[in-house]
Amino acid sequence: AFLMLLGKKLLMDGGSILGGATNLTCTLVSDILLSFGQLPRSYEALGILARLLDAAVQVGSISDNTLAQIQGCLRTLFRPTDSDLFQKPPVTPTKTTHDSSQPGGGPGKKIKLSLKNIPTKMFPDHPIDDSEFERKLLQKVLKKAIALMKENDPQGLFLNPVTDAIAPGYSSIIKRPMCIRTIEEQMMESSYDSIEDFRDDTLLMFANCVKYNVGDAGQWFRVEAQRQKQLWKEKIYPEAKSKLSTEKSKRKSALKKAKANETTSAGSKKRKPPPPLAFAPGMKKSAVPTSEKKKDDAAINNLTAKDVDPLPPWRYKRRKKEVEIPSLQCLASMLLADPFVVRLLVDKIEKIVRADITKNKSVPSGNPLLPSLLQLLNIAKISTQLCAMKGKRLAIPAAGLKEILLEGEDRSLPYETLRNFLPLFSKLLLDVDLDKRIALGGDLYDAAAQSLLAPSDVMDAEWNGASSLQDLRVIVEGAFIHLMQPGNTNEVALQNQFPRFVNALDKLSDGNMIHEKPFFISLSHALLRYKTKLPHSTRDLVTNVMIKWLRLSKDSNESCLCSALHECFMRLLNEWASLGNAVLSRDLFLSLSEQAIAAADKQGDEQQSALFVSLWIKNDAQFALVKEQYLRMLTSTPEKTAESWKEKLGIPDEKVDAMDTSS
Repeated sequence: AFLMLLGKKLLMDGGSILGGATNLTCTLVSDILLSFGQLPRSYEALGILARLLDAAVQVGSISDNTLAQIQGCLRTLFRPTDSDLFQKPPVTPTKTTHDSSQPGGGPGKKIKLSLKNIPTKMFPDHPIDDSEFERKLLQKVLKKAIALMKENDPQGLFLNPVTDAIAPGYSSIIKRPMCIRTIEEQMMESSYDSIEDFRDDTLLMFANCVKYNVGDAGQWFRVEAQRQKQLWKEKIYPEAKSKLSTEKSKRKSALKKAKANETTSAGSKKRKPPPPLAFAPGMKKSAVPTSEKKKDDAAINNLTAKDVDPLPPWRYKRRKKEVEIPSLQCLASMLLADPFVVRLLVDKIEKIVRADITKNKSVPSGNPLLPSLLQLLNIAKISTQLCAMKGKRLAIPAAGLKEILLEGEDRSLPYETLRNFLPLFSKLLLDVDLDKRIALGGDLYDAAAQSLLAPSDVMDAEWNGASSLQDLRVIVEGAFIHLMQPGNTNEVALQNQFPRFVNALDKLSDGNMIHEKPFFISLSHALLRYKTKLPHSTRDLVTNVMIKWLRLSKDSNESCLCSALHECFMRLLNEWASLGNAVLSRDLFLSLSEQAIAAADKQGDEQQSALFVSLWIKNDAQFALVKEQYLRMLTSTPEKTAESWKEKLGIPDEKVDAMDTSS
């Protein structure tokens, strides 16, 4: 019943692919499935999917093997029943046909759900394999240790790989380079079998620094390496090792206690675990030919990266009356729409594009993982529509490898993303790298100074026609936030990089960015990491584009004034102002607030906004969060200056005072 209510709430909220707090109902679906004891037989595949995604969220990444296992669950959950097979509409291809006999193909494909690695909470009598728990525990402990190492390295001395451009002759002296970023990647990929492997790599990192930095010129580096090494040996590593040992002991005690409780329970007979779910709910054994049993009898937990293959796109209707029970397919899509899961999917796509596509100068559609990841994002995107259909209509969106026509409807959006616009995103990242290299201090600065190289111009028409690609917009937003993190660019290069990202986002959002609250919150957090060292040029770039987005929005003026962008803009200004005049002076703060109001209400800078004053006086509920930030601004402003600001905007003093008291 609670799952049914969550499905209805998602439908009412109308959450987007990156809905943030709006999609936390999807997180509750996961929590319910994980906290439930033995799930009903028909929910078995859904429970495995929930556990796979929960493990990925805890680790902080989706491995290639996990991706294949997620697809295995979805193939089982989205497979039609026998009655559906007779009414499935024909697929009419436009350019190519989809062969359901290919790997990961049509409804006859048998997926067997194994009971291995499933907690005894679900199947009490199944023997325990604790290797997965130990792997996750090691990752959790190392993740905290690496975070402490980053805090202990404020200058970022050991953060990124050292190149010959930064340190001449480094590769000829250091044969096995090591840095915190490499250690972190090793941890995320579960390359460390023990905490001792982590210890060896960390000590190697410090030893490399001492080995390369010899003589008087390298004295500061040697002293800093010794300082960080000392703290690591005395505090960070011992605490990590102790935490790991303590958690393992607790785990062993808990398992021993659970085993003792089972054996002492009076009159209880051991239950045999139910047989593996070899077929989807409603499918008969005859649906799978006997000759294919051995070939297709692969358990989900045994699927690996080589088994990653996009699900075949299809749609069908079910002949059944409308029911209140949420369909398994709706719940599966809600699990994927969990904001924590979406973040991992977007993060993995960006890492693949950065590390594989741009580095090797290859095409995105040639990568074996990208089509599958984009398909999962699109399944998350349609979760609202699936809930609206209440199980009467199901669909799997295309992965984008082919242009496909389903039920007379063009389903080419994934194709546009993968084939046409993801290469543009790769070019965007390549341009970012080039801008850093030709800026002052880069290895190509001399060539740029001699006009041999120049930054690429903003190509306004490149992103035309991309406004419907919501999945790609989320990916570009994530890359933009990554760029704005301290240390990922410099003040000079950002002058060229920033306009390109803004142009891409303008086209992808059709100029309507005001409701992208998760994006603006993440962007604010990235900018606040600069603290008092934020360059004024960067501050001005951000404030100007936010005001521009308020003015360009196609929503009503009232909607703009109450928008997430307006709230986040004022919140960011308040945070900057709290850092002192070195970041944002009081006069500039008040001026920017006036510009934001004028832009949202589509007024001139010197005109009063009657709508803003009306919303302020009425204490409109939708305007409450925005007003809270303005009240915070006025509270931190000298009284005479605040009174002058109110008078300029036309806000009556008595109404404001009453509002201040009630707030």
